[in-house]
Amino acid sequence: MPQDLQIYYVTAFAVTTLVVGVGAWLTSIKKKSSPSKSEKLEKQRPEKWCLVGKIAKLIIYPIKSCQGVIVQEAVITTLGLKFRNHNIKDRDFMIVDKNGRSVTMVTHPGMSFITLEPSKEKDHLIMSAPGMDSITFTYPTKKLEEKFCRVKHDTKVKALDCGDEVAEWIQTFIGKEGLRLYYHHIQQTQRTFEPYMYECPQFEQSDMGAFHNETSYLMVGQESIEELNARIEKKSSWKNWRPTILIDNMSEPFAEVNWSFVKIGSENAILKASVPCYRCPLTTVDQETGVLPKDGEPLKTLRSMNKTDAFADRKLAELLKNKGIMGLRLGLYLPAGEGATIKVNDPIYAALL
Repeated sequence: MPQDLQIYYVTAFAVTTLVVGVGAWLTSIKKKSSPSKSEKLEKQRPEKWCLVGKIAKLIIYPIKSCQGVIVQEAVITTLGLKFRNHNIKDRDFMIVDKNGRSVTMVTHPGMSFITLEPSKEKDHLIMSAPGMDSITFTYPTKKLEEKFCRVKHDTKVKALDCGDEVAEWIQTFIGKEGLRLYYHHIQQTQRTFEPYMYECPQFEQSDMGAFHNETSYLMVGQESIEELNARIEKKSSWKNWRPTILIDNMSEPFAEVNWSFVKIGSENAILKASVPCYRCPLTTVDQETGVLPKDGEPLKTLRSMNKTDAFADRKLAELLKNKGIMGLRLGLYLPAGEGATIKVNDPIYAALL
């Protein structure tokens, strides 16, 4: 691959033109009420698919910004991947500070060592970390004790507190007082659109998941990681990029950011692209040591590789300008896909519109 690698992005759909002269208030209302994108997307369902790769790994991250759990198969849901024989889903849990705000590896790199997994006992969970005795607990159910928290900087989200014992365990391991674990008990997204999301033609509110940053699914190509690694001294791994679906056998690196729709194995397991994933400093945390490096790698090099000159939608091109893009954020395309099971080695098909 040449050094001056150009990453080409598929032309996005044009953002619907608003009527000239409509006031700012009416424009805001229209934006919020008119994403009847679902109806448009239903009509755009692809009929021709191209085999583009296969599933290399499936990873579920039960706690936001903590360690992922590799599984051989998982269930597709609107809120993200779910364990095959357990109710736990991707980013169902989140660690918050005393003000109810999300904390992440960027400020607490040691979170990368915390693992939450299903227990063999029904509705029980096991949390573990190096140097700590594991702790077993059940889902909180007391809805009268709902709390409010903030995932990023958007509106408040309702959640249930997992209790003092779990909180003390986390505080001991992280070494910070006031931390608690919250559970997203509501089975639909509570998130609200951020301004930039209106510039993404296929992005819908239902794509936003539970405690996810943007969307309930993230697909990354192994070939994309290898292309980046060829340019840096300390190699990154999929753990840095935190995909829920890692794919390989792609014909070229970064091909995944071009896809409009993705079909996995069966006919109903269809995901739609929301936005190419532009990455934050969390991806620089060393997953082996839990240290945030000072050189900004591998994100620094990834940013230098990103070219958006060929991106036809200028608003989206401006949004992605100078960003380090690795992977594609997606949401569930049709309700019929809810409950479909996908497995490692399942073929991946893509379609462009």
